[in-house]
Amino acid sequence: MRHRTASLERRRRPRSVAAPLFALAGLTLTGSVLPGTALAHEGDPKLRDRQPMYEGAGWTVGSTRRAAGNQGLVASGIQFPASGVQLLSWLSLSDFGTGATSGNDSWGYTSPSGREYALMGLSNATAFVEITDPSNAQIVTTISGVESLWRDIKTYGPYAYAVSEGGGGIQVFDLTAIDAGVVTELASVTTGVGTSASHNVAIDTVSGFLYRCGGGSEGLRIYSLANPAAPTYVGEWGDRYVHDAQIVTYTSGPFAGRQIAFVCGGFNGGFTETSMDVLDVTDKNNIVVLKRVFWSGAAYSHQCWLSEDGQLLYVNDELDENGSFNTKTIVVDVSNPANAFYVTSFFGTNTAVGHNLYTSNGRIYEANYRSGMRIFDTAANPTNPPEVAFFDTYPEDDAASTSALWNVYPYFEDDIVIGSDLEKGLFVWYVGAPKVSFEFPSGLPQLFDPAGETIQVRVLEASAGALQGGSAQLFFDYGNGYQSVPLTPLGGDLFEASLPSLPCGAALEFYVSATSTDGLVWNAPDLGSNLPYRAPIGTGETLVASFDMESGAGWTSGAAGDDATTGIWTRVDPVGTEAAPEDDHSAAGTQAWITGQGSPGGSVGTDDIDGGKTTLLSPVLDLAGIAGAQVRYWRWYSNGFNGVKDDVLDVDISNDGGSSWVPVERLGPAGPGTDGGWVPYSFAVAQYVLPTNQVRLRFVARDTGGGSIVEAGLDDFTVVDLGCADCDGSGKSDGIEVLLGATADIDADFVPDLCEPLVGAPSVISLASGGNHALSLHAGAAFAGDTYIVLGSLSGTAPGVAIDGVVLPLNPDAYTTATLTGALAPLFVGTFGQLDGSGAASASIVLNAGLDPSLAGLVLDHAYPVLDTASLTVVFASNAVSLELAP
Repeated sequence: MRHRTASLERRRRPRSVAAPLFALAGLTLTGSVLPGTALAHEGDPKLRDRQPMYEGAGWTVGSTRRAAGNQGLVASGIQFPASGVQLLSWLSLSDFGTGATSGNDSWGYTSPSGREYALMGLSNATAFVEITDPSNAQIVTTISGVESLWRDIKTYGPYAYAVSEGGGGIQVFDLTAIDAGVVTELASVTTGVGTSASHNVAIDTVSGFLYRCGGGSEGLRIYSLANPAAPTYVGEWGDRYVHDAQIVTYTSGPFAGRQIAFVCGGFNGGFTETSMDVLDVTDKNNIVVLKRVFWSGAAYSHQCWLSEDGQLLYVNDELDENGSFNTKTIVVDVSNPANAFYVTSFFGTNTAVGHNLYTSNGRIYEANYRSGMRIFDTAANPTNPPEVAFFDTYPEDDAASTSALWNVYPYFEDDIVIGSDLEKGLFVWYVGAPKVSFEFPSGLPQLFDPAGETIQVRVLEASAGALQGGSAQLFFDYGNGYQSVPLTPLGGDLFEASLPSLPCGAALEFYVSATSTDGLVWNAPDLGSNLPYRAPIGTGETLVASFDMESGAGWTSGAAGDDATTGIWTRVDPVGTEAAPEDDHSAAGTQAWITGQGSPGGSVGTDDIDGGKTTLLSPVLDLAGIAGAQVRYWRWYSNGFNGVKDDVLDVDISNDGGSSWVPVERLGPAGPGTDGGWVPYSFAVAQYVLPTNQVRLRFVARDTGGGSIVEAGLDDFTVVDLGCADCDGSGKSDGIEVLLGATADIDADFVPDLCEPLVGAPSVISLASGGNHALSLHAGAAFAGDTYIVLGSLSGTAPGVAIDGVVLPLNPDAYTTATLTGALAPLFVGTFGQLDGSGAASASIVLNAGLDPSLAGLVLDHAYPVLDTASLTVVFASNAVSLELAP
C-alpha cells in the first residue's frame, strides 16, 4: 500500500469532485462500435478509426513481471512520450482476462477506509482495480455486461452504476465490501421510457439523482437514488438527444438549491446548430431550458465540465478537429446559468481530437484520443490556459482520429490520475516531477566484467527526506529472471551497487529503483523491467563482422519453399507506409532489407507480404573458436495493421551452412515489437549452437492466415567477440554453458566445476574471532569413489609439484607435511576420505577464536589430489584456493 500518512485512518480526504459553490454531477462519454450494436451517432468516426487492440501484457513500476528466460527483446515495452507525468501502472486489455476487445470509460472510488479504486469499462465487462498502491495496480474483479464499445460508469456513495449503448438498463454494483475483494452486482434497473441503451450516466451527488444520457435518440432519463441499491425512475427530458451532461446543485448565490444540468446534444437531433443547453432540472416534471449556447464551427457537442469556481464551462466538440487546426476547447461563461454565453476557444499543441475533460486543482485534464492526456494550467489563464504536461498513449502520431485515450479521472489524492484507452487498457499516472530520480556519474556501463561489476548511482530527492531509507536497489537479469542487489550509500546522494559474477557472452538487462516516503516507486529507466538498460557481458569487444546493408554482398533473398507472391525481401532505400519503414536504421546510409518496396502515396498494403513466406539468408560466418560470439541486429516487424494478427517473423541459426536450423526468436503474432519501429536484438551464438566456420542466420516472414498487413525489415547486422573463456575446450563460453545448465557450477561464479574443482569460502578469517573455511570438492563423476586428501602450503601455488605425472598446484613445505601427516588434525574436518557418487565431497578448516595475532598476514593455500582407490596413484589434482589470516 502507498503510505501517505501514518495510517489509512489519518489520510487526507480524497480531493472532492465538487466545486465550492455546488456539487458536480459526474459524467463521461465514449464511442466505437462492435458488430450488432447501434452507433452512438451516425457515421461515428470510432468505427472508421478502429485500431487493433494491444495484445501484450501491461506493466507496473512496482514489479518485475517478465518471467525467467524471456530476456533479449530490448524494446519489450512501448515508449510513451511524456512530460511532467510518470507512468506508475498499466493494465492492458489482455490483463483483465475477460476477452475484451476494447476499453472505454473510467471513473474512481475511494472507500471509507481510504483505499482507492479505478473503475473501467470494457467491451464486455466493468473492471474494478485497486490503486491504493498506484505503483502496483491490482485487479479486484470484473463483472460482465452486454457487449458494447460504449460503457459509462459513475459512483454514488458505496454504489457504482454502469450503462451502455448495448442496452441492459442500469447495472448496479454494491462496493461496500470492495476492501475485502468483493463487488456485488445487484438487480439491473430497466424501468423508464425508451430504449434500454444509454450513452452515458451522470449523477448529481448532492441532490441524489442519476441521469441516463442518450441511447438511441433519447435525452435525459432521471432516477432517484433515495434507495441507491434500486434507482427509481422519476422523469425525463426528451426535447433533444443528450450525448453527455454534468448536473450540479448550487449551494449558494441566486441559484442556491436549484439543480442545473449542462448538456451536450451531439448533432442536436437534426444535424444543425449543435449546442450546449443549460437546463433547470429541479422539478423533474417541469424541466426548463434556461439557455442554449452556440459557437462558430460547431460540429458535434460532445462533453463538458465546469471550472472549479463554477464560473466557466469547458466544452469538447468531438468532430470540429479535422486536421486543419489543433485540438480546440470551447469556453462558456456560466456565472449566470440563465445567461450563459460563448467566451472564446483555446487550442492545444497538436491536431488530435478532443474527447473528455475534467477540472481539478487549477488544471484541465483532457483525454484527447491519439495525443493522450493533455493537462492545461487554468490557474495561469482560465480562458487560454497553457499546456503544462502530457502523456501520449498513442506514440505513432497525434492525428485527428478517434482511437486511443478515451477518458481521464483526476480526483484521487496526491496527484494520482487514471486514464482508460480504447486499445491499451488502464493507465495509472502521477502528475508532477519525479520525487526520486537517478543519475550515473560515470555514465551507463557499456560492457560488464564477468568477474563482477560495481556501478555508482546518484539518487536524487526532489525534496529533502523524499527517499525511503533502504529502498534503493539495482535489478538485473542475464536470462534467468530478475535479481536485485542493494544500492549502498557512499555519502551524500552517491550510492553503489555491487554485482556478482556474470555469464560471459550473455547480455545484462538492468534498472535502478527506489521508493519515496509516500510509497511510490521510481525507476531509471522509467519503464524498469519493461524497457531496461542493456549491455553485453565480456572482457572486451572485438568486431568480427559488420553489415550496414549499403551493400548486399553475401545476403540472399529467397529459399526453397518460399511461396509469397508479394512482399519479397529486397534491399532498397525504403519508401514508407503506415506499416513499413520510411528510412533504414543507420545514421549514415540509406539501404535496408525490407519485405517489398512501397510506393510514394501508396496504400498501407502496397507490396506487403501476401500468399505465403519469404526468406532472407545471411552470409556464411566463420565463428570457429569464438566462444563469446554475439550477434546483433535491428529489425522491423508490423503485423495486423488492419486488425488481423495471425502471422509471425522467425529468426533461426545454423552452424552447418544451412543444412539444419535452430530457432532463435519468434516475433508475433501479437505482443511487443509487432507494431513496427526499428527494434534492436542481440543474442549469444553459443546459447543456440556451437560456433563453427559455417554459421548462418535466416529471417522468415510470412502472411499465411487471413488478409493481414505484414511488413518486416533488417538493418545494421554485426557480430562481436566478447572475449569469453572456454576452459573446458567445448567451443562455447563457460558462462553460457553454466547459464544453459550444460555444466555444473557449485559456487555460481560461472566457471564450470570441471575447471574449478575446489571452492573455498570465506577467503579471509579473523584470528581474533575465528571462523570456518568451507571447502567444496567436485572432481566429477569420473572419480566417484576415489580417495582424496586436502593438502596445504604456505609457499604459494607455483610451480607446484608433480606426483605420478599430475601437477598439484602447491609448493611443498612444512605446512604441506603437517596436512599430509595429520599433525593439524583438530583444525581439519573431512579433509581425507572418498568422493561420493558424483565425485564430490565437503571439508572445512576450523580456526578457533583467539589465535596468535602474529600469524596475521599469512596466506594458506589448499588443493587436493585424487588417488585411484585400486592403485593408490594420483589421477587428478584440483585447483588451489587461498585463505588469508587477518588480525
